[in-house]
Amino acid sequence: MAKKKKSASAKKNRSRKNNNGASDAKKSVPLEEVLGQAESAMEMSDVDTALQLFSYAAGVLRSRLHAPVADIGHNTSLHDNDRDKKTLSTVLGKMGELKASTGDLEGARSDFLDAVEQLEPAPANEASSAGDGKASAAEGECDVGVAQNSESRAGLHLYLGQLSSGTEALASFRVGVSELERAVRVLERINALDDRVNDVAMDGCDETGTVNLKRFLVETRRQLCAAHCSIAELYLTDLCEEPDAESSCEAALTSALALDEVSSADTLTADENDENRIGPPPPDALQTMANFRLSQSRLPEALECILKAYGRMKVGCEAMSALVGLGNDDGGKRDVELESKSRELVDVEAASTLPEYNFRCQTAKIMLECASLLESDDSNAKDRINQCAESAIQVLGSLLAQNDEVIEVWYLLGCAFMACTPPNQESAHYYWENSLTMLTKVKKGLEESMGDYDDDGCNENELELIECQIIDVKKKLGEYDEDEEMEDS
Repeated sequence: MAKKKKSASAKKNRSRKNNNGASDAKKSVPLEEVLGQAESAMEMSDVDTALQLFSYAAGVLRSRLHAPVADIGHNTSLHDNDRDKKTLSTVLGKMGELKASTGDLEGARSDFLDAVEQLEPAPANEASSAGDGKASAAEGECDVGVAQNSESRAGLHLYLGQLSSGTEALASFRVGVSELERAVRVLERINALDDRVNDVAMDGCDETGTVNLKRFLVETRRQLCAAHCSIAELYLTDLCEEPDAESSCEAALTSALALDEVSSADTLTADENDENRIGPPPPDALQTMANFRLSQSRLPEALECILKAYGRMKVGCEAMSALVGLGNDDGGKRDVELESKSRELVDVEAASTLPEYNFRCQTAKIMLECASLLESDDSNAKDRINQCAESAIQVLGSLLAQNDEVIEVWYLLGCAFMACTPPNQESAHYYWENSLTMLTKVKKGLEESMGDYDDDGCNENELELIECQIIDVKKKLGEYDEDEEMEDS
């Protein structure tokens, strides 16, 4: 009797195991496919799905890393563990980005720190395989792996810096700068050895993906330039009261501009038909320096820097401005060509190469500040004022073409037209009136929402700000009546 019972139980257990196995087989999905789905969800801004898929992938990778060495063999284990650590670091970095986008800054910081831990520290002799001047392709590949690891670590530390403030942010940015400097040194050494060592394997000596060394070097220099700019921005904001703020900011921007100059030279010497050719460097260093020089009341230098910065985005800005009727009218053939190719340029070139929206808005503000500080007594100054104002109009026009619902852009366009010599009052009033209409609409919406619920005074504070902006615009339009405003209050 007992024997029969045991047999039945064994059959039942075997049946359960078979069912579980079938269920696991159905649920089992290759890690590469999961990561591909996660990337797709991230591109589609499906944050929840992307986070779930990346979290699942992170769990699988952690399980692999914690598996006993005996299960897969010592040599194979070392290689696979190294690869899985790099993949896990990438996955955690993606999770950090997604959490930061949802406002979960602590979760993002935790993921970035975890991602850093997965990457081994750079060895002291990061490019010892470079030898005495003759490097084989395999040696070049191994050195590139060192550079890539440094670049990956730098990216994580720079993200941590963006999530922090003050001295904590500065510490993260400095680590990022150190890692990028190491990567640049390695890549410069490899490129100097032999021009034939050009396209090499990524992430080690036996991977199938390739990277163009010269392109990788240029892009890494640009990242390093941006990191120096981040440090300078800190000294212009959070750390502006530090005793060494001015000298530290100057040093960071000197380094940034030196890298910017090298990147510009790389662009100029590149073959236009080279598929690996990349465009001119972004204007970050020039614009940050312009802002710094303004803070020092060194207007001529600030003006020179901001106009150079605008020069790098001029074509794209003019093309986009033309779409909203603000194209720069130079007359002649050039204007006709610009109008005819503007839409194509926006779709193919300008939209992908122009700096981000907020950066361009800051560009326009700096140019308008420069214009307001210039004396209009002589003809040279008037030319400079008009140059600043007209350039600001083109930048703001590109913003309007991208998003015509930002009130600040309409307001600044009015200011830009009034900054011209002589002022273009008709155009200025047009843009100010539109901004006033938009502000009035926002005010009405806030007043209605305040009657529905209490949100701890947030709407009340926003309403006060909107009312101040309305008064400012009305004053510019000559429509402000102080007595009327007091009665409304």
